[in-house]
Amino acid sequence: MKRSRIVAPLLLLVATVAAVVATITLVLRLPGIPYNVRELFLNNGSLSALVFFALTLLWIGAGAMLLAHALCRSRRAYLVLPLALVVVSLISKMLLSRSVTYESIDDILGSNNLFGLVTGENVWGLAGRRAFQMLGPDVVDFVERRVRYTALYSIPLLGIALTFVYAARSARPVLRMKPLEQFLLVACVAGWFWLARTLVVTWAATDNLTELIARRSPFGIPGEWYLFMIPVLIGLSVALLIRATGQPVWWPAAVASTVAAVPAGWALLNLGLDAHVEWA
Repeated sequence: MKRSRIVAPLLLLVATVAAVVATITLVLRLPGIPYNVRELFLNNGSLSALVFFALTLLWIGAGAMLLAHALCRSRRAYLVLPLALVVVSLISKMLLSRSVTYESIDDILGSNNLFGLVTGENVWGLAGRRAFQMLGPDVVDFVERRVRYTALYSIPLLGIALTFVYAARSARPVLRMKPLEQFLLVACVAGWFWLARTLVVTWAATDNLTELIARRSPFGIPGEWYLFMIPVLIGLSVALLIRATGQPVWWPAAVASTVAAVPAGWALLNLGLDAHVEWA
């Protein structure tokens, strides 16, 4: 009985990874695929690169669910949240780095410029300059790259994980937080989101990402908020589907929300992206 509980999920994981790899391989071989898409993956889309990319995609949901369970089972969720966000994000980066080229990641994260700003332009004063010179550019670049990736990845991760809390609570009994603990958790989420948004948008090291975000969106809402609602929408749909597997009465609502999420997500995507972005 215990063995089947382990074997069945592993077989499902292998089958899912195989399906994703087969689909990507088929897409890459279609005529008319742009060369930059073909060159996205390491070793011209080798089997190992595609397997790691499939695991990266699956980790989006798996990491978010692990984060949701961690938040539901800790009385000090406001302390667990930052550490869990960093761990989940760095695992994602490790998987992604073994599937796509560094140039592809640089197109999103931008180049490492913190060492030059601190040591050359003294943006953090003389003390910061001396500290960075002691550490050296390699150490600073290593840390900066992972901080930037964590900031970018943790934004959609937060959106999905916070909605997965609903599914995690329905699966097992969870600890109830006191009002002060709830306030501290909300403050931690808000503070983390503000800091991540600052690193990704305000202090961006590349325009490849920021130029895609709408600057003048309807109702005066910045475009990134519409984009942030997409992972929230995905999380809500998946949470309802998970609940429906245990309580069949939820199936109509789960199916309806999944169907409605497609046009709603498309509308949010168009609201969040700049009007000059064209879909090929």
